[in-house]
Amino acid sequence: MVILGQHDHNLVKLEGGMFNTAKATTVLKIPTTGKHQSAYLAGQYYYSDGPFESPQGFNRANIYGKFHTHLTPRSELGIGVGAFTSAWDASGQIPQRAIDNGVIGRWGAIDDLEGGTTGRYNISVDYHFKEGYEHDFMVQAFVSKYDFKLYSNFTFWLNDSIDGDMIEQTDNRTVYGINTHYSLRKTFGNLRTLTKVGGNYRGDNIDLSLWKSPNRTRKSIQTDNTVNEVNMAFWLEEDLVFSRLFKLQLGLRGDYFTFNSLDHLDYPEFAGNELPHASGYAQSAILSPKLNMVLSPTNNIDIYTNIGTGFHSNDARDVIIAQRIREIIHAGEEQELEDRNFDPAHSDIKTLPRATGAELGTRFSLGKNILVSLAGWYLHMEEELVFVGDEGSTEISGETRRLGIDAEIRMQLASWIWADVDLNLSDGRYINEPADANYIPLAPRLTSQGGINFLHPSGFEAAVRYRYVGDRPANEDNSVVAIGHFLNNLVLAYRFRGFKIFTQAENIFNITWNEAQFDTESRLFYEPFSVSELHFTPGNPFNIQLGISYEF
Repeated sequence: MVILGQHDHNLVKLEGGMFNTAKATTVLKIPTTGKHQSAYLAGQYYYSDGPFESPQGFNRANIYGKFHTHLTPRSELGIGVGAFTSAWDASGQIPQRAIDNGVIGRWGAIDDLEGGTTGRYNISVDYHFKEGYEHDFMVQAFVSKYDFKLYSNFTFWLNDSIDGDMIEQTDNRTVYGINTHYSLRKTFGNLRTLTKVGGNYRGDNIDLSLWKSPNRTRKSIQTDNTVNEVNMAFWLEEDLVFSRLFKLQLGLRGDYFTFNSLDHLDYPEFAGNELPHASGYAQSAILSPKLNMVLSPTNNIDIYTNIGTGFHSNDARDVIIAQRIREIIHAGEEQELEDRNFDPAHSDIKTLPRATGAELGTRFSLGKNILVSLAGWYLHMEEELVFVGDEGSTEISGETRRLGIDAEIRMQLASWIWADVDLNLSDGRYINEPADANYIPLAPRLTSQGGINFLHPSGFEAAVRYRYVGDRPANEDNSVVAIGHFLNNLVLAYRFRGFKIFTQAENIFNITWNEAQFDTESRLFYEPFSVSELHFTPGNPFNIQLGISYEF
């Protein structure tokens, strides 16, 4: 997607290469009447068939415009409008056994009718007022319209041995809201303070449905909901700078949620589909404090610690179903739980599961050309609840803890050569589960990225980059492993007189690697029984893209 900031030049860029890939990008600076005004328009179109035997036909188009003006010497107004649309076909995730048995090749498909379409349309207006050094006020209002349709078939003929298991998911929503904050800076002797007070409001009006749609033909409906979810938040942040040696930041955020779900299948005449259905409303609130401290014993060393809590809001449909289960249990009508396909274990689902995190780290420089950052962190989550949209059901994953170490190095080797390395080690486990079955599926354990970049005054540019992801458990007992990879990419470019000619080579050593990976139970058409094993989407092989751009 085109990212647009304060662009000083017009830009036209054309790119293309293997797999019938083509991309066109433009950024135009629009003339305005005042010297304190600016306007920009950007657009991009992208197409690719990908390396698959069944062409993806992936199309994506973006357009974005922004206008900025000074209303007075101390106030500014900005208006942004954008649109995005995309459509594609897909070969989906494939089981390893289908390749091993010669049923398909690595770029083949079990069901090549997967695919989808999506779009987003946004408008935002922001007002900024600043009076001297002390006072700063901002308010932003936004509206976004989103649509999504996805055809998927993860299990093939597991549930429907005749027509297959293709599903259709739809999500159409309108998101609207306001973000605002006020800042006040003060100095009391050697103490400098920055006080920020803010608020947020966001509303989501959503229509959701799930269909069994073999061959993209609707066969039976699984879920059909209209959801209205509103979040209102107020927050306070206080920055205290006691000296160059010590800084302290305190924060507190309060969130209030309301959930209103209308299940269009929750009526007596509906024959049922063995899924829980419930309509209703719920509400919940939570406070989230934080504390950040920075100690700087010398000019080139910072030692910091961050402690705080947050949360994630569970799917509104789960919240309503859990509330309905509690009401039925309270009324002593346990038979109704079975009649309505309610799982009593879901009565304990939390509306806003809390996350608590802490970090201790340091940033320091070695000489003038090397920057190093080291940090250890911990994250505890009360509950990891997942709404399985592919089945219209919910999985409770339970309480988890994660801990890890992050390291970063930035180096300037010459005036025109830079290098960087990031390394991340982590361990994620379920709490209160057996030691041989407490892995968090697909949680990264060892990742790294980095490279070297050249920007020569003569106009020559180059970058050699790598990305490493280690093997990781694909299920709770690590009996299925998601395979890691070490990927290398290369960029070469030359600038002259506003032009830039460049080439990008992806996966330069043409390694075999997997992108999305899951432990999935599935059944192929000829199989008498289902098999649970690694299913994956293959990562791109070696490919080259060429391009030219012009700034004017």
